[in-house]
Amino acid sequence: MVTFSPFLAVSDRHLQCKLAKGLRLGSSRTIKRVAAYDALAARGTASAPSMLRPAWIILGPPGSGKGTYAGLLAPMLRLDHFSTGDLARQAMQEPGNAALKRQLDSGGLLPQGVILKLLQERLRAVPPSASAALIDGFPRTLDQAKMLDTLCSVSIAVQIILKDEHILAKIDGRLACQSCKRGFNTVLVHDEQDQVFMPPILPKNMVSPAAAISSGSGTQVNLFPGQNLFCDCGAQLERRPDDAVGIAKARLERHHAETGAVLDHYARQGKLLQHFVQYGVQDMDTLAERIRRHLEGP
Repeated sequence: MVTFSPFLAVSDRHLQCKLAKGLRLGSSRTIKRVAAYDALAARGTASAPSMLRPAWIILGPPGSGKGTYAGLLAPMLRLDHFSTGDLARQAMQEPGNAALKRQLDSGGLLPQGVILKLLQERLRAVPPSASAALIDGFPRTLDQAKMLDTLCSVSIAVQIILKDEHILAKIDGRLACQSCKRGFNTVLVHDEQDQVFMPPILPKNMVSPAAAISSGSGTQVNLFPGQNLFCDCGAQLERRPDDAVGIAKARLERHHAETGAVLDHYARQGKLLQHFVQYGVQDMDTLAERIRRHLEGP
């Protein structure tokens, strides 16, 4: 297998995913563009404050889709993607962390010291083959952003922007497979005023009801409310305990109260790139090209 290009080294499943999302694979222009990404993704290594790999971060409200975007960007650009939320949930599986698990399930956040320890351990585990780490869900506060600056060099901060009403609708339809860890969403968002058109993300064995899609009635529609659905791997899909509407609203309020200083921190450094969601995962080609241009500079 040829491995100099991250596009050519990915699995058949990921290739199918990219084809489905409209990413143009195989052309000489695309291969040249990916080679340029490889060089850009590695920027910051020489100036890093430690021996840790440089980091890219993806910011946005909880439920805005930043995890999905990060999961697609990572193999494109040879990034090692992880979320602090996943690190926390993995740590909560240990019997000694029962109290912290209850705090997380009720919508609370872990103490900053716990997050720092988890983050340091995960950054040390970034493989040399990765151009950079791609951190999803951190930093949330200015103190955390400054703390991250002491651990590694941050090359770019991508902000995912989506209205709260669309986020809450998508959270209501969010499902995950506990076996293969794939995520799905049963909500269709069709908002002509804001030009946001996000299709549902469904298992291959499911078809969206044609009536709901063709009618375009309402800003958002849950296509399969309350139904038991199954992943392509056969396991039943489940909701996360912290995806309840009340918990989601509280987290959005906390995010909006804290995020301004973080965005200003990266904007002052010229590292902030804002992305307004329009088609969900189908925005990927445009977003990847904007990241390339941002890293190249003026």
